[in-house]
Formats: sequence, structure tokens, C-alpha cells
Amino acid sequence: MEEKDTFEQPTPQAAALAAQRGLGEWRRTFRRKPSWVAKKHNESRLYLYDGGVVVRTARISRGDDLFEAAYDWGTLRVLRYFSTRGDARYTLLDTGGVALNIGPGTRVFLKEDKQALGITSVVEGTMFVWPRSWGEYIEECVARVQLPGVLGRIERGETVDFGPYKVDRRGVAGRKHAAAWSEIVDISAYDGTLMFNKKLRKMTVDSVPLQNIANPNLFLSVCQRFKAQG
Repeated sequence: MEEKDTFEQPTPQAAALAAQRGLGEWRRTFRRKPSWVAKKHNESRLYLYDGGVVVRTARISRGDDLFEAAYDWGTLRVLRYFSTRGDARYTLLDTGGVALNIGPGTRVFLKEDKQALGITSVVEGTMFVWPRSWGEYIEECVARVQLPGVLGRIERGETVDFGPYKVDRRGVAGRKHAAAWSEIVDISAYDGTLMFNKKLRKMTVDSVPLQNIANPNLFLSVCQRFKAQG
């Protein structure tokens, strides 16, 4: 796939889905590298818009039949998984709990992870090329669009759920332990695991792999904002 290929126009079906969700102007297109073995996957496309993304992908586990869906930045939850080889597998999670895995690598959800994230079913999609390009774009857009609303909800006294963590005005809670913002000295990630540290670098809230956090960029932005205030 060459750079010029990312300007392939959306199909009428994709454009219609984008219009229905009010996604605005189309930006770029991504596809899988052409293959003579898995020809159905050659029809797969990922279309980035100003207000969201439309995905048309062959399902790996269901005879390669096609799955098509549109997501807007305001409601989308995204998870990222980096394998030991550096492959980036992303999961797009809609409001109904359908999780779409796309990009290279393999992503497996444990039962407790599905429960924490509200996943009702998993669709194994294709391996779109250049996952860092479209994946980072999706994450940045989701964080930018959702941050003001999430901060507002927390300021009004609501609790916001990010899967393994819940955040409110008082602090952050994991599955077992919680801490007030004033107790948290720093938030760091080591070897793909997120850690909340208090004085003497003792951990205060459960450590969780970043790959299990819904909208990790948004979550970290929220935590840094309230930690600074605490």
C-alpha cells in the first residue's frame, strides 16, 4: 500500500453510514495489503472522517463474511494492544458492547475483562496496514472530543467507568483498591502496565495493563487533571 492509496474515495455504502452518523468530512482510507490467499479481506476498508470512523472488514472467524459499522468520536471506546513484536491490534467498542478487533496481531479477552468492559461479543476483523497512523488518530480524536464532557460529569459528582478503573471527584478506584487524588504522587507505565504511586513509590491503586483500559489517552488526561488539583 502506498501513500496515494490512502486517498481512495469511500464507497457509497460507507459514505451513507458516515452521513447517518453525522461524521462530517472524509479524511483518509486504509486497507489490508492485497492477498491472493484471503481475497475477501481485500475488500476491507477503514475510512477516517472528521467526526468518526467507518469500518468494512471481513470476519476472520465466520467464513470471511463482511462486517460494516460506523463509530463517532463522542461514543466510541477504543482499546490498544501491542504484542511483543510491536504489532498494534486495536479494539473498537460500540455502545451495545460489540468489540471489533482490527490491525495486526491477536487480541484475546478474558472473561473478567469482558465483564469489566461490558463486551457482549467480539468480531475478529482484518489486519489494516499502518495501524499506528490510524490507531493514534482515533485515540487522539476520541480523547479530544470526550474530555470536556467527562470532566463535566465528574465535576457534577458522577462516576465515570473506564473498565478496570472508575474515576470521580474524590479519586480513582480499581477492582480492589482506591485512592484519593491527594494520595497519588505520580502515575507511570512500566512494561505496558499502569501504576499509581504514593510517597516512597508504594503503589496505592491496582496496577492494570494499559491494554485493558477503555480510551487510555482520555483516562490518563482525566487522571492528570484531577491529580494536579488534588
